[in-house]
Amino acid sequence: MAFLYIARGLAREVRSMLCFLERRSGFAHLKSKISDLKSLAENCSRQLRAWADHLQNSDIKGQRHLNEKTRLHYDSKSEAEEFQKALEERLPPDHPLRKGK
Repeated sequence: MAFLYIARGLAREVRSMLCFLERRSGFAHLKSKISDLKSLAENCSRQLRAWADHLQNSDIKGQRHLNEKTRLHYDSKSEAEEFQKALEERLPPDHPLRKGK
């Protein structure tokens, strides 16, 4: 997750450099391209932020945060979900135990 924050900071740094170039008179002929690149850097930053938010709000916080107890809990939860899905696939569509009914 730290790498996402680093990448986001670098995207802001790129945008800052592009703003600097945009104000320089020698780059006036590139104003349109610089504006496009600034927009691209902003979009990258937003996507990185959304990805970091998604990871931060997920059930699993990453390998370094797992101990044996949480790893077993996470694994058993995943196995139970897979088993439930396999069972539902074998049930007829109108079966009362099928989810969504």
